[in-house]
Amino acid sequence: MTLNAGRLLVLDDDSQVSITIREMAQAAGYTAKSCTCTDDFFSLNSDFKPTHIVLDLAMPGLDGVEVMRRLAQENCAATIIIVSGLGEKVLNAAKTAADESGLRVAGILSKPFRISALRALISTYSNDLSNSTSQPTKLAEISIEQLKNALTEQRLEVHYQPQIGCRKRNIVGFEALARIRGKQNELIMPDRFISLAEREGLIHQLTLQVFEQAISWFADVMGGTDYTLSLNTSPSIFVDADFPSKLTELCISKGLAPHRIKLEVTETSTAKNASLALELLTQLRVKGFLVAIDDFGVGYSSTEQLVRQPFSELKIDKNFIIPIAHSEEAQKIAASLIALARALKLTTTAEGVEDERSLTLLADAGCDLAQGFFISRPIAPESILEWIKQFTATSAAST
Repeated sequence: MTLNAGRLLVLDDDSQVSITIREMAQAAGYTAKSCTCTDDFFSLNSDFKPTHIVLDLAMPGLDGVEVMRRLAQENCAATIIIVSGLGEKVLNAAKTAADESGLRVAGILSKPFRISALRALISTYSNDLSNSTSQPTKLAEISIEQLKNALTEQRLEVHYQPQIGCRKRNIVGFEALARIRGKQNELIMPDRFISLAEREGLIHQLTLQVFEQAISWFADVMGGTDYTLSLNTSPSIFVDADFPSKLTELCISKGLAPHRIKLEVTETSTAKNASLALELLTQLRVKGFLVAIDDFGVGYSSTEQLVRQPFSELKIDKNFIIPIAHSEEAQKIAASLIALARALKLTTTAEGVEDERSLTLLADAGCDLAQGFFISRPIAPESILEWIKQFTATSAAST
């Protein structure tokens, strides 16, 4: 760990624990401060502007959940580590609530915990926001005019996140992820325009532009490989009876076999249009395309849709994968989902793999494929071949 790794603030009503964490952070290169009451914490948070926060849930008075609620209201951008002796279920629930409120949570630690476990969490996030002098707020959605102009001017840009085999660590494919190139050459991320496109009826146009761009690139650059291309599919396809034929014609025109294309659909979208979804997804499978149920486990009819629809793959939502390195409960949930998929003869892909231990645990549980920041962040198309070269060389050297 290098010096000036960041600014870490500790809130724990046990003064000895608070001091111990502060001193450990200082030894790791952080500028660190600690406190035992929430009034002092919020005062320090305002003045000190920490890049990292270690937060005990079981605080007297204003508890840790209330503290996180207030931090979310203040658009806190610090990376948070939640600690408590209340048990894993409570810790996991607190993390989920914090994630959904927009806070950035590195992980959870159940008391008593090893110093090495805390060090591993803060080390993982040591470069995040490390030298910022202010806390950035979440960027707002772009305007409907900006979105319409981007689509008209063909300023959609597709980046690609690699997927690898869990056991062999070999590259198996890429997921296409949409961005918009702004007028000032900035890259606009999907959380600023996807929901807008859905609300304004532009998601079908956006989806088709992504499909055409991604399939054209994939055919040109990856045509001679056996990699697959995963495409996030809008619910709008379920009202377009010609979609399977259009997609087949596009692939044929590019010289790409349909089995190289994997369409990812969310379980909520298939539940809303169950009959049409069944018909179109079956038609796509008949034509040779692969179909994955995406974000599995976050909807309300998971098992029903999994059995009813002709899926070839189950993608386990990242909310079940990110905690598995430190959570026995999360490990059991992931293992049960993998076992369910295997019983139904489905391939499994884990999203949100962020460290070596998570990938090893998934491989041991029988998961087939994985993607996440540990493997690679989404990559611009012009950098893909270099990434493949480096990844292949690194994998060869480690075997």
